[in-house]
Amino acid sequence: MEHRLEAYVPAPDRRYGYFAMPVLAGGRLVARVDPARDGEVLVARHVTLEGGGERERIAAQVADALREAAGWVGCVELRVERVTPEEARPALVAAVAGVG
Repeated sequence: MEHRLEAYVPAPDRRYGYFAMPVLAGGRLVARVDPARDGEVLVARHVTLEGGGERERIAAQVADALREAAGWVGCVELRVERVTPEEARPALVAAVAGVG
């Protein structure tokens, strides 16, 4: 696994986001999330899912991680902005909303 804090990377060269953090499940990198906070809302500014065909399962794992992180920082809502690959956005948004 390669991970670097992109806060120190020039903005045009960032791939995952300013403060992208790895999301691990079962000892495996499943996603990277660039989080931010907007009042009581935890904002997933950019979520990059790893590993192709397991999108629903990975989306559920990422949603669980986001809910847990929201609790750590006292947020009561979650908002997902950008998702890579874009086709995974509906699965992630549904998982965050608890649908499906």
